[in-house]
Amino acid sequence: MLLTSEGKVISFGDNGMGQLGVGNSTTSPVPQVINGLTDVVAVSSGVNFSLALKSDGTVWAWGTNSMGQLGDGTKTKRLSPVKVSGLTNVIAITSSGSHSMALKSDGTVWSFGGNGSGELGLGNNTSYTTPQQIPNFSNVASITSGNYHSVAVKNDGTVWVWGSNIFGQLGDGKVGVNFNASSPKQVAGLTNVVNVNAGIGHNLALKSDGTVWAWGDNSQGQLGDGTKTRRMVPTKIPSHQSFVAVGAGGYSSFGLKENGTLWAWGNNNAGQLGIGTAGAETLERLGLTGTVAPIIQISSPRQIASDVRTISIVSQHAFAIKTDNTVIAWGKNEFGQLGDGTYTFRITPSVVFSNTSDWDY
Repeated sequence: MLLTSEGKVISFGDNGMGQLGVGNSTTSPVPQVINGLTDVVAVSSGVNFSLALKSDGTVWAWGTNSMGQLGDGTKTKRLSPVKVSGLTNVIAITSSGSHSMALKSDGTVWSFGGNGSGELGLGNNTSYTTPQQIPNFSNVASITSGNYHSVAVKNDGTVWVWGSNIFGQLGDGKVGVNFNASSPKQVAGLTNVVNVNAGIGHNLALKSDGTVWAWGDNSQGQLGDGTKTRRMVPTKIPSHQSFVAVGAGGYSSFGLKENGTLWAWGNNNAGQLGIGTAGAETLERLGLTGTVAPIIQISSPRQIASDVRTISIVSQHAFAIKTDNTVIAWGKNEFGQLGDGTYTFRITPSVVFSNTSDWDY
């Protein structure tokens, strides 16, 4: 999805569960405007569903709803946006896997959808089809979510996590399903954090000094510390320059530096790192077998683009808007999710839209 400065949402790609929000379930490799959805200030996508936050503080959702992740009180699939029940004064949203969360202006967090690992933070493992307030949890500044875990940053710069700990993503030095947490718990020793972004089983935390700290699953090098060793507590990513934004997609990670360069690390089987190579299957699809050596993962950050001002990371593909307002994209494209009108994978950042001065991301 892309969001315009006029508050319209543009969607493209796989649509088998109605996740494009255009009233049908037809996959489209070209952008389509979601009719009737206006004044949007933020969007977020989970697995086969999406959320949109309007300027009036309401939240709208569409796509699959088998776990109640659309928050409309049902488990009915929606091909077009429906209003999430009872949510007002929302300032931020996040969705991943089969659960959703909303941050209100009063610093409270509300969650709904799947909850098998305690990812809703409600002190239980019960799924909910309408938003529920996380008890005894306030003063929150930002939220993010992995497939089965959730993360929040409070106004004081502390980080709080809950849900699955199968990869050590709770950052408490423990690992395994026996150490899941169904209520928020603070990550010890991590302070002055301004933003966190979560992948499937790992987290990236950006501190006010521009350093990035990572923990959780590292089987694909997604923590960026030069190893593939799982880290059960936050570990600093080596860097000579400050980062201003981070993004985690599935088993991959990205960092945007203050000089506008974009860096990537982690899994690269579909070319989602944009480093000019990919796994053997993707290279074969592109007819590059034998001409480019397959690289399916890297464990240290590598620069892939410059003059970037914002990034949007999905599981196996990514977008960035450059300072000249062109949109570049790379990675998996079998459902047309790059929006360039083709089904061709991109193993390097490629311009997919130009003259987009009115697009935010």
